[in-house]
Amino acid sequence: MKAGVDEFAIKEAEGELGAVFSAQLKELFKLVNNLGIGDWILYPIKGPSNLKKTWDDIVRQNTEIRADYMRKDLIAIGDNGSGDRLCVKVQDGLMGDEIYLWYHEDGELEEYAPNLGEFILMVLEEDDDFDDE
Repeated sequence: MKAGVDEFAIKEAEGELGAVFSAQLKELFKLVNNLGIGDWILYPIKGPSNLKKTWDDIVRQNTEIRADYMRKDLIAIGDNGSGDRLCVKVQDGLMGDEIYLWYHEDGELEEYAPNLGEFILMVLEEDDDFDDE
């Protein structure tokens, strides 16, 4: 399992993004950085202990290579390699709990899970259903 990052790295990323992570995202980053779950890879926070694996971090994904047509109130937290992204909405400088799926082809947005914990459980259940077939 990949080690997490410290509070300082989290605060630094929040500053660069201009928004505070939800409590669940903060806890996940502290436990594991760059989590892969199902087809999804959650972007890491740049960590000094592992720069090679964290250079393509959540800040870079939302500043340098962000799609111009992505809504400004969204922060991408992961992708599945197809161009579609997992996102959270930002309101008043805070990232919400709800996880959204942003479709790169048309910019449509769909609520995917009510929070990060439910997202993880949902993906794990989908993987179990696929394995049972």
